[in-house]
Amino acid sequence: MAIHKITYSKEFKRANLHNYGCNFNCSWCLYKLEGKARPNKFLKLDEIRKVLSELDMERAHFVGGEITTCSQLSQITDFTKNELGVYTKIGHSNGFNLPPKSIDAISMSIKSLSEDFYQKYTGKSNKTVLENFKTIYRWGAEIDASSVYIPGLVEADEISRIAEFIAKIDPEIKYHITGYVPVPGVSWRSPTYDEIIQGKHAAEKYLEKVNLSWFPSSDEYTKMIQKSPEYQKITVA
Repeated sequence: MAIHKITYSKEFKRANLHNYGCNFNCSWCLYKLEGKARPNKFLKLDEIRKVLSELDMERAHFVGGEITTCSQLSQITDFTKNELGVYTKIGHSNGFNLPPKSIDAISMSIKSLSEDFYQKYTGKSNKTVLENFKTIYRWGAEIDASSVYIPGLVEADEISRIAEFIAKIDPEIKYHITGYVPVPGVSWRSPTYDEIIQGKHAAEKYLEKVNLSWFPSSDEYTKMIQKSPEYQKITVA
């Protein structure tokens, strides 16, 4: 897939490069809430470079779907980090593909430690994901992890196992637990606040830096997106 949009936050001096497409097919994916169709066009590499060169920015974030499926990714991260000299981060990744080495940081999702879980719900192997997490850490890039708390599927016991895996690499790696926000057509519900707090406590038995986000409904999640300064940006390409 490829980059189809660039947005910009003047407040944070941050460009966000949005990729379309993913190599996983998780039925609980939050992006399904947006219901976006395939973009009508994708940006060419020269156009991306020109737009980024004209922005007053200190950070370049790569987001949307699964960014490592973008065939241009290494060329763009080389440009942002080595030519523009800005902090270059992959905002979120499922970790199945290794990112380019020309990144400063990456946020990586670990959905479960169960191979059966990954095969059933993503169609991929978690062995590759877990090994890639270790590899990226060894590279020296800033890496943090996240998981989605889904009642009946990924609960405190599974969060505990994930946290223990991370802690064996480095107990100071940041770990974020997100409360599941229901999407149309699936039966899973949001966790209660007490449930997700149990998950946080389970992770804190192993990790030093655990935080969480929780919304009681999809409407509350949408309101947060609309109001938070972190998400206020303009489209520049």
